[in-house]
This record gives sequence, C-alpha cells and structure tokens, in this order.
Amino acid sequence: MAKKIIVIDGYIGNYAYSKQFVRNELKGQGKNDVLVQISSLGGAVDHALNIYDQFIEHGNVTAELSAFVASSATLIALGAKHVRMNENSFYLIHKAMNWVDEWGYKNEDEIEELIEKLEKEKIDLAKITLQLAKMYVKKTGKELQEVVDLMKEETWLTAEEALDWGFVDEVFVPEQAVNYLENSQMVAMIAASGFPDLPRKNEQKQTNLPTTAQVDEEGLFNRLWNRITNKQQENSPKNKKEMKKQFLNVNKVLTVDKLESEDEGVFLNEEQLESIDGQLAQVDTLTNERNTAHEERDTANSERETAIAAFDAIDPTVAAAEGYEAKEAAIRTLLAAQPGDTPPGAQGGDNKETAGEDWDTIDSLPHNKAVDKNS
Repeated sequence: MAKKIIVIDGYIGNYAYSKQFVRNELKGQGKNDVLVQISSLGGAVDHALNIYDQFIEHGNVTAELSAFVASSATLIALGAKHVRMNENSFYLIHKAMNWVDEWGYKNEDEIEELIEKLEKEKIDLAKITLQLAKMYVKKTGKELQEVVDLMKEETWLTAEEALDWGFVDEVFVPEQAVNYLENSQMVAMIAASGFPDLPRKNEQKQTNLPTTAQVDEEGLFNRLWNRITNKQQENSPKNKKEMKKQFLNVNKVLTVDKLESEDEGVFLNEEQLESIDGQLAQVDTLTNERNTAHEERDTANSERETAIAAFDAIDPTVAAAEGYEAKEAAIRTLLAAQPGDTPPGAQGGDNKETAGEDWDTIDSLPHNKAVDKNS
C-alpha cells in the first residue's frame, strides 16, 4: 500500500486544515506510514492541539517541514514520530496570543472593567503558553525557562538552528534548492500577518562551489533585504487605500464605515470572518423557517380545496356559491326545503293521512260511536 501523504499548506482551523480534515485523512490508515507535509504559518490552537493528539494516537507519522513553519503549525509537528525539515526553511514559536479589539472613549469605570477583562485574558494566555512550552520541552529536552524565553523572543530559526534546539530530528537537502526569502508574495503574506521580521542572514551552506565562484553573501543579502523592506512598506497601513466601491451590506455586517484594500486584495481578520459566518447562519435559519411556513401553507390550501370540493358535490347551488359564507347559506337553504317525515306510529293531531291509520274504520266501531254520541 502506497504511503499516505497529507499536505497542510495553509491556515489551521475551520474552513481550512481543521481537526476534522485531518481525522478524515487518517481514517482507515490503521498504523500505516503517513507523511504530513507542512508549510503553514499556523492558526487556531484548539485545532492544532487536537491534530497533535491524532498524530500521537496514530503513532507512525512523519512530518516534513518546508518554507515558513510557525505558531500552531509547529505544534502539530510535535505529534509526529519523526520530524524532518528542508534546509532552506524557517521555524518560529511564540507565546499564545488572543485578539484584542478595544477602542473609543471610556470613562474610569469602563477602563477599570477593561483592565479586569484583559487581566483575566492575560492569565488564561499565560496558562496556555505554559502548556505549549511543556510540549516543546518534551520534544527538545531543553529547560522550560529556555523554551519560554525563545517563545518570548519570537525569532525565526533556520533549519540548522531548529535541529540544534531539538525541534526537528533531521535536516534534509531538497532535490531543488529554493530560497524562500526571494518569494516576494510569501514575504508579503508573512509581513501582513504580523509575524516578526525575517532573518537578516541566509546561512544556508554554499556547497559544490569553487572558491573563485563564492557569492558575495553580504551584497546579495543587502539587495534582498531592501526588496523585503520595500515590500513591507508597501503593505503598511499608510499604503492601504479605500476601495473604489463600498459594499454597504458587508460593511454593516462587519460594523465598519468602509473597507480598505491592498494590491493583493482585501483582508479580513478572524473576528470579521466569524461575524460574516454568524450572519450566514442566521440567514440559513430564516430560510429554513420560511420553507417550513410555505409547506404548512401549501398543506392548509390542499385541505381547504378538499373541503370545498366536498361541499360543491352536495348540490349545484352550493358549487355556484362564492366563498365559505355563501356556500353555508346555500346548504342551509337546501336543508330547510326538505319536509320532515312523521315517525311511525305517531299519534295526535288532525292529519289522519300522514299518521298512516284508517280512521274511518276506527270511528265506525260501536264503542267509538257510543263515545262520540255521549261526548
């Protein structure tokens, strides 16, 4: 059976490389070898921790790191049995982070509430950071304080440095060497994501080159660094521009006055995406309620048509009547026009014929004549 290969090269979390995605990929693999190729800047910690557990449970996973691997992407690699890293790649760990979005005028009481809220978030983040640091310690064998300090520094490590730290077990030479620092699109994405500045030195080994052909490393790096810096400046907030067309409904959902764009497009943060997702879920709920109401209406109409057909079958006058009230009046008229039948053996009254008896014979009897004579 061919080795199962899973590629994770984007955001780790919902609607991308989620814990559900990985569970589905591992389904049916038993204890077969699985190769996970990781090139990601991370994502949601809860998804990363679950994926880490899935890799541990499977027990036969090899993680292959390339390009820029950071944040939650490093966590899932910790669950692999063996971790190998492209020699041209970079590795970054950091303390746990949470989105903080507070602005506007506040009085002293509101500021105090905000401080208490942020203090609680700070404590929660400290707990998460400690747990993540313990995971890195388990992999590297380093002291806890060393790992925490490295997380605080938020420094990009080369593949060799990641190997020295113990985050990876092997550094491999790819079949085709790639300098990821020259990929301007990738560099711009990293800068826009708020990650630390990229390394100022590309310390990949210069192999198989004669002495006379050695590259002017410093000069090459300076040119490359200027290119990166210029790209970061292009993506800075001051270079963002207001979109020519504003989508008012979208702005309303995002609770913003206007949207801004960059050369690469419009970027939304996680909170804004959650807001859009919530609105779509609400629309879906309303749509389901509307469909249910339509079904109930159609059922009622069908029952009404059946009842009208039954009424119309009584008599043409009922069928010709318009509306429920008119049909009811027509039925009442028909009932009133029908005479009542005298029950068998009915007695009393002067209508002898309707009583069904021979009164002439009865009156001619002697005792009846005597009664009539004396009365």
